Amino acid sequence: MAQEVKTPQEVEIERVFEQPPDAVSFYCDMGQVFSTGNEIVLQFYEVIPGPPGPGGNITKVRTRLRATVTFSKLHARNIGNLLLQRTEGGTK
Repeated sequence: MAQEVKTPQEVEIERVFEQPPDAVSFYCDMGQVFSTGNEIVLQFYEVIPGPPGPGGNITKVRTRLRATVTFSKLHARNIGNLLLQRTEGGTK
């Protein structure tokens, strides 16, 4: 007995990206990537130089963790491939 297969109807969706007023944005000037075995963890840091010493040289730098993002390995692989494509480091 043959079964009739119906194709799904196309649905047009409008996606709007917005940043609410209480959202936090910052510039990251240092990052760290490590793995827990099941997940990939990205940590983003802000580097804050201390005041210059007597010779005008900065001798102390504070690094503050600003955000930690944890991905499954599959999602991390997808993000890595996307980063390579967008930076022309991979195939298109």
